[in-house]
Amino acid sequence: MTAYIIRRLFQLVIVLIGVTFITFMMLKLVPGDPAVALAGKGATQQRIEFVRHERGLDRPFYVQYYKYVTRLLHGDLGESLYTGLPVRDMITQAAPVTIQLAVAAVLIEMLGIPLGVYSALRQYSFWDTTLTTLALIIWGIPVFVLGYFAMYIFGLKLNLLPIGGAGLPYILWILPSSWESFTYLILPALTLGIIEVAYISYMQRASMLEVSRSDFIRTARAKGLSERKVIWGHGFKNAVIPVMTIAGIDLGALIGGAIITETVFSRPGIGLMIYHAIGQRDIAVIAGGVLFATFFFVFANLLVDLGYAWVDPRVRLED
Repeated sequence: MTAYIIRRLFQLVIVLIGVTFITFMMLKLVPGDPAVALAGKGATQQRIEFVRHERGLDRPFYVQYYKYVTRLLHGDLGESLYTGLPVRDMITQAAPVTIQLAVAAVLIEMLGIPLGVYSALRQYSFWDTTLTTLALIIWGIPVFVLGYFAMYIFGLKLNLLPIGGAGLPYILWILPSSWESFTYLILPALTLGIIEVAYISYMQRASMLEVSRSDFIRTARAKGLSERKVIWGHGFKNAVIPVMTIAGIDLGALIGGAIITETVFSRPGIGLMIYHAIGQRDIAVIAGGVLFATFFFVFANLLVDLGYAWVDPRVRLED
């Protein structure tokens, strides 16, 4: 187990370096010159050249990348081209907002597991057909469409919940400090989580149906075990493993997916930070935000892998 964790952490370092290189390369290929925007509207060519040189934007790609990686190895993520603030401080301020949203969305997403099991145990029944149909419909709705619909109904029409902001401060970095703070989380979390509920329930249903047809399930019934023990003691543990993989990936992916949700609901998190930085071609901020999302994604998958051994003792991570 320890050797496995060390290998994964070593892989994480390689992945992070690769992500920074790809991010830098993509931003260099995108048309536009950040020096022009930094110089201001109507700036002379001399002013633009001065800004470009001052910010180091006139240096070759490999020089800029080498300088960034060197600082990164010392824990320095650089400074924003536009605000001059340290990127590390910007991420520290924005991260709780995004982590809170991602964790809340995953907790909502877990509702899909019992719904999927219930649907599988009543295959082809009215409830199975209804749940499966609803899952397919909700799964096909874009996040921003669902978000604007939720804002219109619960925020503007019914005036029940706030439609923007984050409701600072937090307890233990991510927990809402009051009911008012919690209300700012409800709509974004439901918007991001309910689509994943549909996906998880559909996948859990398929996995449960596949496991229920396995030989070991028929053997367990032949031994005279109760249906409850067959389903929950034998079937569920095997059927939930693929769903754990999806949930773990989603926990990391929701950090990236929060860009849309945070933009719609104006939540000052990593997603909104990256969104603004992309428009400004603020390389240091984009790279820092992507690094954070990548780290969270890989770490979430590591937790899922460790969870395999807990759910199914047959899994050996050292192999």
